[in-house]
Amino acid sequence: MKVALAALFASAASAAKVHGNPVAKVLELLEGMRGKIVAEGETEQKTYEEFAHWCRTTSKELSREVADAKTRVSELTATIEKATANIGDLSAQLDELAAATSTADKQLEEAAEVRNKEHADYSAVEAELSEAISQLERAVSVLERETPKASLAQVARSPAVRSVLTGLSAIISATTVATEDAVKLQAFLQAGDEETQAPEAAAYEGHSGTQAIIDILGDMLEKAEAQKADADKAEMQAKHDYMMLKSSLEASIATQKKEQEEAKQEKAANEQTKATAEGDLEAAQKELSIDTKSLNDAHADCEERAHEWDVSMQSRAHEIEALDMATKILQEKTGGAQSQAYSFLQLAAASHSKASNMDRVVKELVSVGKSFNDRAIAMLAMRVRSASSTAADPFTLAK
Repeated sequence: MKVALAALFASAASAAKVHGNPVAKVLELLEGMRGKIVAEGETEQKTYEEFAHWCRTTSKELSREVADAKTRVSELTATIEKATANIGDLSAQLDELAAATSTADKQLEEAAEVRNKEHADYSAVEAELSEAISQLERAVSVLERETPKASLAQVARSPAVRSVLTGLSAIISATTVATEDAVKLQAFLQAGDEETQAPEAAAYEGHSGTQAIIDILGDMLEKAEAQKADADKAEMQAKHDYMMLKSSLEASIATQKKEQEEAKQEKAANEQTKATAEGDLEAAQKELSIDTKSLNDAHADCEERAHEWDVSMQSRAHEIEALDMATKILQEKTGGAQSQAYSFLQLAAASHSKASNMDRVVKELVSVGKSFNDRAIAMLAMRVRSASSTAADPFTLAK
């Protein structure tokens, strides 16, 4: 469009050679050129409005995509941080559970050792007491059978009775059963041997020898049975206590192992979540980078086009202004020359005022050429000035 004036004057120069009114031809060309510039401006305006609509739509879509990508990045970052914290907590929980399980295992092992020792001690005592009870019962039976009403001396000298009592004394001496009664029993035996009564034997004076010994053995049997009952009861209580402790520890260990397994699974799930989120975060960050670049590029393109549009509008306005100025100058200064058949240069040479009008056209051309740095318009202005000074036809020079 910046060469429009050059083309205009070139066309006017051709028209000057044609018979008719050259001023009218120039005015007609000016009007046609102005209409063409306006039409081109309208077309460019429509194109720019479509582009501006694209800029608004694209900017809105890309801005939404950038916002969504930023939200996604924030969410994934939060997911990774939460998963990392969970992994740390679960690792600590697993360490605590492992320590608790180890402690419970050790307690269970120690309780089993204590219980085994308790049972071994009981077994030994129970065996001794059972043997003592058996021997006491046997001794009473032998005494009742062999010497039912014998004197103490007769009982002491009875081989069968002495054999039983001697064996009984050996068993009783190895136990804690009725120590005092054992002493009395030994005193009776000695009294029978020496045919004298020991102090312990005097307490049973008036009884037959057999009955006295049976009474002593009965006391010993009663005490042995009582001791065995106490031992059995203690064993049962110790066993019960151990079983309760064992059950409690085993339940605790089972619970801890279950919690360990659940914690391991939860930790693995969090590790998977973290790994997935890290992969998604990398993709989201790339997408955000691409969307941000696209948005910035779109803004830059739209701003550049907007600037070009402003420059184009200003250029078009100046061109129209130059055309309108040229038209006004010709209309005001040529008067009724449009209807006369002479050339434009003849009109300029005929009157000094007409030359002055041509100077104004030249100045307008020079101004437009400088404003838009258009060499073609500047050269045309120089040629018109040169032609005006020599009374030559400037339109011919512009061709």
